[in-house]
Amino acid sequence: MRAVVKDWQPKNRITTPLAGTPSYVNSGIIKAVMKSGEKISVAQIDYQEFDEENFQYVISPYWEIVDGLPASVFQGIPGIDMDLRLEKYSRVNYIPTFIAERTPSENKEDLWEILESVGLDYYDRFEWLLRTTMRAANDNLIVERRRMSQVVEEFTAGMLSALQYGDKIVVDSMEEIADTAAGFTDGIFTVVTNGVDIISQSGQVFVDAMTRAAMVPIVVTQRMIIRREHSANRRDGIEQAKKNGKYTGRKPIDVDEKVLRQVNQELKDGLITVEEAMRRTKIGSKSTFYRKIRALNYA
Repeated sequence: MRAVVKDWQPKNRITTPLAGTPSYVNSGIIKAVMKSGEKISVAQIDYQEFDEENFQYVISPYWEIVDGLPASVFQGIPGIDMDLRLEKYSRVNYIPTFIAERTPSENKEDLWEILESVGLDYYDRFEWLLRTTMRAANDNLIVERRRMSQVVEEFTAGMLSALQYGDKIVVDSMEEIADTAAGFTDGIFTVVTNGVDIISQSGQVFVDAMTRAAMVPIVVTQRMIIRREHSANRRDGIEQAKKNGKYTGRKPIDVDEKVLRQVNQELKDGLITVEEAMRRTKIGSKSTFYRKIRALNYA
């Protein structure tokens, strides 16, 4: 892994970290979402408040993961010069570009409806970001709430999705990660790309920051190849079915038009998220949902 700069000299007050202990801290994990839906942890982001109404955002890239990601998966964090390779990027008494472009501003016309949609009765744009399922349109990054790291000594495969960067799994052997070959591949991908360490009962290290740096490009490339093969096999199967006269296309999804009109209006008003609209219309695909909305608008 390339060196990370820890002694960088700030150029101005906006990038000079505040000293002392913050009175309030809220933390999240920035994740890059692959086209196939997998989430990869790329950085920690903290919002910190100090006395006298001073605050700062601190973004700490997970370099051992980031360095192994192709540009098709991760293009950087908006507003952050990652070429500097800093251990931490501070933005003091200033809203970072990353936050500003994906959270509602204080003067937004329908602000309180947007806050209420995630259960907030006060203005806190970072807390809103941690609660919402909405995504920025200009990149594939999301933010999920971060908790304190934990050590899991009684691991089961069902715990994988709940693990976060900094967690440790204690196992007797790597075979405990999954019961099948496919499950093992999925498990290793999740562990490696989300910064989870694996150690044995005797203290042997299976996965840590150093090994993770070497494994990330391998597991990500493997995942992309597998997804492409699945898509190609599906297309070949459809073409063969068409030749045999057995393919009639997917059955159209029946949606209550009244419900669709209602959620469409609530979406326009910013009262619900696309995910909530899909849940209420019982549509599982975003492309199908948007196709139904377009048809409704042009009807």
